[in-house]
Amino acid sequence: MDTIAISRDDAEKYGCPYCGYQSGFNHVSGRGASVITCGECKQCFIVLSPGVNVSPFGIESGKGQKVYPKLSEHPRKGTPKHGAPDKRPEKGGEFFHSRGIGLDNCICFVCGTRDRTGRGHFCLNNIAAFVTCKAAGERVVAMFGRGARLDYREREPDRVQVKIGACDKHLSNLKKLEKLTENGVITEDMVRQAGG
Repeated sequence: MDTIAISRDDAEKYGCPYCGYQSGFNHVSGRGASVITCGECKQCFIVLSPGVNVSPFGIESGKGQKVYPKLSEHPRKGTPKHGAPDKRPEKGGEFFHSRGIGLDNCICFVCGTRDRTGRGHFCLNNIAAFVTCKAAGERVVAMFGRGARLDYREREPDRVQVKIGACDKHLSNLKKLEKLTENGVITEDMVRQAGG
């Protein structure tokens, strides 16, 4: 399949030219173009900035030659892009994949302090966990009375995280929460068990 070059405007509206997914991996950018691999179908395509009509990046053709794709009309023009589906575990709760315990500017989910040590350290212990989508992240944040926040970025709409903080005094509570969620799911009962 030939690599397609589409406009940035069309990519923002209609997503991947092959499947319509809204996110992908940017391999290289420069001179008004980006080489993208779709996060869903894994096909490669080129996104061109306004005023650029030919990719400055050559793509290997199946015949051992480099091809410089020209700007094409988006094949899915008129069909809005889509993201990750809002899936939930069959037995309840939300999918929740922790990246481990680190430090971040947060609030303790147990006591509500913004000071990790009591001596002015604003970076608290925290869990940063990936969730399925923005709506799922909002539901996870709602499980907590305090200390959880959504980390959603428009430029990465399918890499949504929830961040949960704990001061040093309540680090054991955070560790308990991480242990309870190691199967990739979080529930309100787990939050309560951890002291939130």
